[in-house]
Amino acid sequence: MNQTTQNETKLLPYYCILYGMSVGLGGIVALVAELKNDLGFSDFDIGLTISCGFAAAFVSSLVTAPMADRGHAPLMLRAALTLGILSLITLSIGQDLWHYLVGRGAYGLALGSAYPAAKRTVIVADPERIGRNLGRMGAADMAGFMTAPLVVTALSALISWRFAFIGIAILLFFLLPTTFKVQPDTAEKDEARKGLNGLLRIKRLNGALLITMAMFILIGAFEAIWVLELDHRGASQAFIGLSLTIVALPIAVLSPLGGTLAQKYGARRWSVSIWMIHAVVVLFYGFVPGLGILIGLAFCSGVLEGFGFSAASMLVSAAVPEDRQAAAQGLMTAVEVGTGAVASLVLAAIYSSYGDTLAWLITAFSMMILLILGYIFTKPEDLKPVRPGAPLEKLRRPFE
Repeated sequence: MNQTTQNETKLLPYYCILYGMSVGLGGIVALVAELKNDLGFSDFDIGLTISCGFAAAFVSSLVTAPMADRGHAPLMLRAALTLGILSLITLSIGQDLWHYLVGRGAYGLALGSAYPAAKRTVIVADPERIGRNLGRMGAADMAGFMTAPLVVTALSALISWRFAFIGIAILLFFLLPTTFKVQPDTAEKDEARKGLNGLLRIKRLNGALLITMAMFILIGAFEAIWVLELDHRGASQAFIGLSLTIVALPIAVLSPLGGTLAQKYGARRWSVSIWMIHAVVVLFYGFVPGLGILIGLAFCSGVLEGFGFSAASMLVSAAVPEDRQAAAQGLMTAVEVGTGAVASLVLAAIYSSYGDTLAWLITAFSMMILLILGYIFTKPEDLKPVRPGAPLEKLRRPFE
């Protein structure tokens, strides 16, 4: 078995774990309409529940991510899966709003711990193929999100929407043995226990985080508004589940290719270009009538997200040394979920008070502003472009 094959085999458990965690997140998103219709939650209650999950992941990623730089990634993944199972059980039996705040918050804690731990290993295991590997991780993530609506729709139809949460918890339980197959990476460790210290003084890292914020304003809006939008337009639970799969499918399929292309041509230009086009597509969400055209635009968004999914993680990775990878990715996760929390809460309130058109317009223009700032902050200091395909130090290419 050659080194490349060994690396791919080593990373497979990480992909499986993230797949399972994403199934749980996708299931929660897909069942939002049920919480509103069966339990009488308001649009603001839904936004608050989602924001609680984002906020919990924000805290978890900042507190736990540096532990992965010290070799504790396997333990973090085991803890994340266990907590995820308990949170899904809470969601399945909950009756009041606070039950769902606790359950969604616990799942946020699990996600905030799992993602930085997995990302560090995926990044340091094979730096020459970082784009492809991050793309595969993104594909596993989106495959889980794509599977979830089908699973919860089937379980809801056959038994009940409450049992759908139990079904996903069972899946995570069967993935628990996988966490005992993951091993600490052999890359340089944070022996000095620097953690997050000094990271925000790195200009290129701040630029990468601004690009990340642009991405997660959209994701926060999508999680808070999308299902409510479809429900408002008369979509059934089955159609809502199918729509989520349609949106996620191109992301899962195209992420490895998108990561490879971002590494080849430069993640900076690649990510900003892809997400700027994406923002233009989002501008039209609130103007198109009916369900068909809206789903078509969402599919285009999925294609664009598939191509641009991995580039921001590459920019974050390139901005810091090897022993700070998990801390930087944890900071990125915190920015992701913090942005998503604010966006979901604010945009849910705007959607409830003023409708979808204004909510999607604010989403699109916010993305554009952050992308422009991110492009400026990540500009190479010597201002010299790099010719595609030219041999160069591995940390330079992503900033072209």
